[in-house]
Amino acid sequence: MKTNSLKHPSTYTFKASIINKIIEKFCIFIEKSPENFEKAIEKDLEKNRIKTDLEALKNIAKTYKREFPLLPSFTSTEIKDGFGNLCVMYDGNPSITLKLLISSLRTHNNIVFFTKNYLEINMLLIEVFNMLSNECNYTSKFASLQTKFSNNEIIKKQNLFDMVIYVGDKRAYQSVQSKLRIPSIFNGYKIVDVYIEDKSFKEVLLNLDKHAYANAIQVNYFDKTNIEDTINYINKYNLNDCFVVFTKNSEIAYTFINSLKCKNVFINKNPFVDYEFDINENQLVYTKHIKMKI
Repeated sequence: MKTNSLKHPSTYTFKASIINKIIEKFCIFIEKSPENFEKAIEKDLEKNRIKTDLEALKNIAKTYKREFPLLPSFTSTEIKDGFGNLCVMYDGNPSITLKLLISSLRTHNNIVFFTKNYLEINMLLIEVFNMLSNECNYTSKFASLQTKFSNNEIIKKQNLFDMVIYVGDKRAYQSVQSKLRIPSIFNGYKIVDVYIEDKSFKEVLLNLDKHAYANAIQVNYFDKTNIEDTINYINKYNLNDCFVVFTKNSEIAYTFINSLKCKNVFINKNPFVDYEFDINENQLVYTKHIKMKI
């Protein structure tokens, strides 16, 4: 595991104008050189079932976080800055890679991705951003990709990082989190829990299954447990961020709404409408207040 090729963000100066310039240059690059990305996407299909959507990547580059202000700021009374070196543990989804590359730039962080999937397109995304960062005289390299690793190795060498971002199943995350001494962020993207009390919602369930299969989303069904056991199980293990209930019984619906500890609860709805990965950039920065008298 090599991260020493990345200079710590504290050694290079954050400049909002340069950050915006790098992102703009990437938008131009992906539009003018689509053949590079298409070639990488096709090569990844040899080992990965789902084809990366190039148009989706272009759209992310144009729009992701554009309406949000850059957070780092440095005054005599307050410093707001990135944590430093971010470690990302995830399934290699290129859309997540691109969004986190943009967010790490916007929050003055380095970022190291750990995955064994979609290596061609992920490596290309990282190489292009590093190239543009170097061209804009920001830093020669702020991102890297690690493909040979184990979770235990990451845990043993966590002192190389300032924060872990874990995207995936919360049960797996909790196993990692219990051994971490550094801050961590969990995102349950692509993991959905579903309770079926009424099976008459065939069309919605079918669409849910189709979308999940087409996009490699893991769906955990709770159709053989009672309501109380399901709620107790979810709350005890503090499972994933998205829970779907199919029922025509309003009492059952409100029981889940009121009792379930979950960020997003859907009642008789397909959860995959406008379903995208997102991260709160405020979680990637810290604030230091300064009071001084000399």
